[in-house]
Amino acid sequence: MNSRTLVVDRQGILVEIEKELIRSGFSEPLRLSKRRLEKRLLDPKVFETILSTLVIDIFVDWDFTLDKSYIIFILKPNHS
Repeated sequence: MNSRTLVVDRQGILVEIEKELIRSGFSEPLRLSKRRLEKRLLDPKVFETILSTLVIDIFVDWDFTLDKSYIIFILKPNHS
């Protein structure tokens, strides 16, 4: 996208219980729960070490139909 945005595309992310919740019509509660959980688990400091740059923000979203998720990292701009 640009030098400040990193998009990670993850595939095959759903476990069987999540697939069953989706089939039973609980997609939105699952999405909200996964968002809170992943926000806690995606520690910016870990990614700052890996990426060697400051992580300004992290966003996560899912496409349950395609069994994919996306993590978007907003990074500190590089001024070279």
